[in-house]
Amino acid sequence: MIAAMGEFCAYCERPIEAMNLDVEHIKPQKKHGKLALTWNNFLLACTSCNTYKRHYQGAIRQTGILRKQAWPHLDNTFFAYSYDQHGRVTVSTGLGSVEHQQMAQRTLEMAGLDRTPAVAASYQSLGLVYDITSRRGKAWNKAQIALAAYQQNPTDIQRQSILGQAEETGFFSIWMSVFAAHPDVKSGLVTTFKAAPACFDGMGNQLNPRQIGRI
Repeated sequence: MIAAMGEFCAYCERPIEAMNLDVEHIKPQKKHGKLALTWNNFLLACTSCNTYKRHYQGAIRQTGILRKQAWPHLDNTFFAYSYDQHGRVTVSTGLGSVEHQQMAQRTLEMAGLDRTPAVAASYQSLGLVYDITSRRGKAWNKAQIALAAYQQNPTDIQRQSILGQAEETGFFSIWMSVFAAHPDVKSGLVTTFKAAPACFDGMGNQLNPRQIGRI
C-alpha cells in the first residue's frame, strides 16, 4: 500500500513513518469481515485522522458512507478544496453542484480537516492534540520560501531540492497551491506524492486539477 500511496495520511496529507501509519478501513471490518482484506476498502491514515473519523461517524458510519463523502481513492479531493496561507481548508467554489459541495463538506468534517482546539469543542476530550490547521500554515510558509528561491534560480537542481523538501514536509495540496504557476514543479510533486496523474488535465502543460470520480 505504501508503494502505491506513499507515506502520507490520505486525509490530512502529513508525512507519517510507515510504522506509524494506520491501515484505515473505510467500512468497518468487524461488521463485514471480508472487507478486512479488500483492497478498495483500505486507505492509509494518521492515527489522529483515523480516530477523529471513528468518533465522528460513530455507530452510523456505515450508512451510505461511500455515496455521501468524497474519498481520496475515488475522487479528486485536491479539486474539491481550497487552501490559504493560514492553513485553512474550505470546500472549493469550483464544485458545480450542491450535492458535490455537501459531499466535500462531509469529508472535511469527517476527518476533521479544519480542526483546531478552537473549532472542535470535543477535540481534547477525544485525546486529539494535533492542530492540523497550524501544521498546514507552517507548510505554506516553507513552500513560499521555496517558491522565492526557485523564482530566483529556476534550475533542475533547485527543483529537485524543493521536491525533497516537499516530501519531507508533506501536505501535497499546499505545495501544489503555492506552485500553481509552475507546472514543472507541479509535475514533480504529483510523482513525489504518488498522486494520480489523471486528476490533472495537462492542457498546455499547466497540470490544472480536473473533476475525477463523482466530484
